[in-house]
Amino acid sequence: MKIKHIIPILLTAAVALLSCTQEYDDSILKAKVDALSSQVAKLAEQVNELNTQVQGFKEVIDQWKAGGFVESIQDVTGGKTITFVGGKTVTIYDGTNGKDGKDGVDGTSPVIGIKADTDGTQYWTVDGEFLLVGGNKVPVAVIPVFSTNESGELIVTVNGAQTNLGKVSAAGDAIFQSVVADADKVTFTLVGGQSFEIPFVKAFKLVIEKIAYTEVKAGETIDVPYTVTGSDNATVMAFAGGAYKASVNSAENKVNITVPTPASDGQVMVWAQTETVVSPAVILTFTPDAEAPTPGEEPTPGESADLNCPTPPTVGTVDPTALVGYGSGVTGGEGGTVLHFNSGKALQTWLLQRTKDEKKGTHTPTVIWLSGTFKSDEGRDFSSAHPWFDVKDVSNLSFIGTDDFVMDQIGIFCVRASNIIIRNINFQQPKANNGADAVSMQECDGVWVDHCTFTSLNQTKDYEDGSTDVTHGSKNVTVSWCRYIKTQKSCLVGHSNSQSSDTQISVTFHHNWFEQSSSRHPRVRFGKAHVYNNLYDGCTTYGAGSAYGAMVLVEYNYFDGVQLPTDICTYPAKESNESNLQGSVAGYLYPTQNVYVNRPAKAKDPYPLSNVQYTKYNGSTITPLTYADFQPSYDYTVTAAEDVPALVKANAGYGKMTGFAEAPVPVDNAGINDFNGTDDDPVDPDQGDEDDPVTPSEPETGNHVHVVYYNTSSEKTILTDGAPSNYFDATAKTDLSSYAVKSWELEGYSSNRGIKMNSSGYVKFTTSATLNSTVRFYAIQKTAGSAKLQLVPTGGEAQEFASGYDTIGDSGVIALEKGTEYTIKQVSSEQALLLVVVRETE
Repeated sequence: MKIKHIIPILLTAAVALLSCTQEYDDSILKAKVDALSSQVAKLAEQVNELNTQVQGFKEVIDQWKAGGFVESIQDVTGGKTITFVGGKTVTIYDGTNGKDGKDGVDGTSPVIGIKADTDGTQYWTVDGEFLLVGGNKVPVAVIPVFSTNESGELIVTVNGAQTNLGKVSAAGDAIFQSVVADADKVTFTLVGGQSFEIPFVKAFKLVIEKIAYTEVKAGETIDVPYTVTGSDNATVMAFAGGAYKASVNSAENKVNITVPTPASDGQVMVWAQTETVVSPAVILTFTPDAEAPTPGEEPTPGESADLNCPTPPTVGTVDPTALVGYGSGVTGGEGGTVLHFNSGKALQTWLLQRTKDEKKGTHTPTVIWLSGTFKSDEGRDFSSAHPWFDVKDVSNLSFIGTDDFVMDQIGIFCVRASNIIIRNINFQQPKANNGADAVSMQECDGVWVDHCTFTSLNQTKDYEDGSTDVTHGSKNVTVSWCRYIKTQKSCLVGHSNSQSSDTQISVTFHHNWFEQSSSRHPRVRFGKAHVYNNLYDGCTTYGAGSAYGAMVLVEYNYFDGVQLPTDICTYPAKESNESNLQGSVAGYLYPTQNVYVNRPAKAKDPYPLSNVQYTKYNGSTITPLTYADFQPSYDYTVTAAEDVPALVKANAGYGKMTGFAEAPVPVDNAGINDFNGTDDDPVDPDQGDEDDPVTPSEPETGNHVHVVYYNTSSEKTILTDGAPSNYFDATAKTDLSSYAVKSWELEGYSSNRGIKMNSSGYVKFTTSATLNSTVRFYAIQKTAGSAKLQLVPTGGEAQEFASGYDTIGDSGVIALEKGTEYTIKQVSSEQALLLVVVRETE
């Protein structure tokens, strides 16, 4: 692409030509100034056009890479407007729009294009060579921005880094040499000679004359005629919402609609598709005959489906330290041996030995106090790929954290464990490696999880898995007085749609604080759950959910700003079709005596949703269920629902009980010095849930700066926008005496320490799924010539960076992919990594 730019005339040189006399003729000077102004204006116009063309070029390349199709091409002045299937429209220019020498004679005209590197990625090119900005190739996914400086030089900028392309003249050619369409394809040819093709598709249309049907009757079948124009091989599809049924009779060009019994409002979506394109959908609407209700029809819940509570529990004062619920019989390690661990590796080793001892008949009650910080690489096989401690085939144990104890991205995995207590632990949620949860239970009997805090560090649905999962037939469980902070998949009860053995699950959730968390509070399959006195504080997707015949009693809770407080999936009926548990068979859910405030404007009736008043379940006639069908057999006292927020906020989470500031015995790590992290027969938790919420939480917004370095006191410091955070996972500083690290000051931060990057040293972080991220880091090497660092995206190619001996090396600003884990580590020899800065922008 030839872009010809002007060489500005220096005004100072022009002024130097003036005579020292009072009389002079300034017409020549004015003419030159006028010419300069004209050239500057022309230069700005050309650069703006260049940026517009680059933007359009990138959009066309995106369509090509994504396997898109062209729907139509329209000629415009100097080029063409391309409309792609899906509605995307791009205007591009083809052919020359200027000649050499116009508006300036100095400089050359770069040709902008793309080229695939050996990694398969397409990168921007200039004159056939990769465009380098800040020393790095620029992928086509990133749009470079062009501008000029005062010397008439073309500047390209990417994420704040700049490259000077030199002087160029002001007018020139477009990026595309030609755009040619035939019956099957559109061929795009760049000025540099590269060509690529995008298939051409002729539009077709689905036509349905009548789309609204009123006064339909229960059980009625309605034939809806349709025609398809513009295609001979399109297939017509139909999807029915709620209890309606739809099928397509292609031989007669009709959609057959069956109205449910009882009749209700409904919608059916119809569309046509070929192998390459989908037509716009047509929505059919159906309204039942209000004057002819179906005999025996149950009333549809109205403004509120909160149900009756004929035999309510006692409302009174509750003890925040007492065990209540299905887990009432749990005693843990009460009255037994007391141990104190501050080493995760020692704890994992002790747990493996405990499993062997119990198989030999030793079941001594044991209270296990925990202090310090346990990291992701201290559990199973001492690898962050398996961030959990194995509590397997053991019994009679209490795990109690001191108030300052942290489970840093590592969890507790209970398998066939019984009589287990987990209290006062601060869980910083682990990444979902191999299904890791903060606390998970499989085939367990008798577990009490109490006064724990679960915090999502990433706040991305698929980055972290469960906070407190009860699956594979686990029973007699209580989860109480816990705090869930922005967790995405909080409490799964019942493993999967096929795990019918989970009918024996029984679990109580009471006085928990779900704070801006997303979903599963809890989400129950097959089993039985009692959910009372919980605070649902701005939950972003749904509150409690019931599926596959689960029995869930939801009472005396406080829902604040929750659009879907309760959910029973998509069957047998939810007229708004807004279940978040897509594809599941409904469960039973009985909401009663709850408080609902700050109802979102988009929330629909029935609010909340329950199905106990419907007479159909999974195709079979049933007797409507009552409160007595859900009420548990154990005794319990409830807090008045309106008092739940104050009580729960004051007591839920770790650090809220007295007597937990420090352990009653000194650290002993059970006398373990030789560590063993791997079981002879390990079991992994299961990850995944095939029909979980589809509604995303609010996207992250704003600009943020994340920093990690070691201060002058050798303390690891992680900041986000200047405040302490857990954004980075960085190995602890080790001896740096041989480095002789000099005092440094970089980007407003200073120290004389760094992160030792040896064979085990690393810094890990995961970028935002919604914000744009860049990273920049600084290091010095221990010895000259060989030390290198690399930035490695999970599943991607590493970028290597060498730094000067005893000087601060700078990686430059590197653009990152969204929602991706990155690791900075050494390639060869040792280095000191001084500072890492990640910036996020909208």
